[in-house]
Amino acid sequence: MSKPVVTEYEVFSERIRKPLKIALVADLHERRAVDILNLLRAQNPDLTVVAGDTLERYRERYQSTVKRRFNPIRWLIVNIIYYVNLFFMLLRPKRSKPDTKNAYSFLRQAADIAPVFLSLGNHEEELKSEDREFFRNNGIHCLDNEDAEVVVNRNFMLIGGLSDEYDEEWLSSFAQNDELRLLLCHNPNYYETLKIKDTDIDLIVSGHNHGGQIRIFSMGVAGAGGKLFPKYDKGIYDGRLVVSAGCSNTAAIPRINNPRELVIINMKKR
Repeated sequence: MSKPVVTEYEVFSERIRKPLKIALVADLHERRAVDILNLLRAQNPDLTVVAGDTLERYRERYQSTVKRRFNPIRWLIVNIIYYVNLFFMLLRPKRSKPDTKNAYSFLRQAADIAPVFLSLGNHEEELKSEDREFFRNNGIHCLDNEDAEVVVNRNFMLIGGLSDEYDEEWLSSFAQNDELRLLLCHNPNYYETLKIKDTDIDLIVSGHNHGGQIRIFSMGVAGAGGKLFPKYDKGIYDGRLVVSAGCSNTAAIPRINNPRELVIINMKKR
């Protein structure tokens, strides 16, 4: 597996009192990520936000449900990707496998570095009771369509977590608050479909598309669910939506021109 990189962005807001250094982790998918953890420790952020798909807790019906949403062309593309992935699985039988212990270990150690706030992605439809107990016992703030008031580096702020199974009423209330707001939203498509784009939320962080797996001319080829050339695959959009390329490789297909990454967001006064 290729070495991860640190990708830095700057986001400006009139609500910032003192600069904030925020680490963004996304799409761990229960893989080992000691190298990402080492980068996190070296960066020593004020705050770590984990934008979904840390655990593998999707319902068994999930894959078939997704396939039913596809049109025939997309269904064909998904199946091509499936068989190409199967081919690479035969070539790389020893690649990292998902294990809840990996996610727990990462979160536990990350919480020793900085406060950790976590939202839920499409692979976390059904958390187990032991997951929530782990979060409580280890100081992990799991935000499931809810927000928390915090003070970080003299900045009073609201941190909200919009789950993949979203609550629009909660989102509307969160968006109308006048404080400095940071929204964890695993799926960046919600930026448009839920009209987050039309709000004045200061910072939105996402993942989901894994950078498009293979990048050509700075464009990701395959997003989540087999979508070709996803609009929000990796980078910063409108100066405040930051999308991570992810911390793991769940596919056997290699990530090409698309390293795993730890994202560092430096929030500053406008």
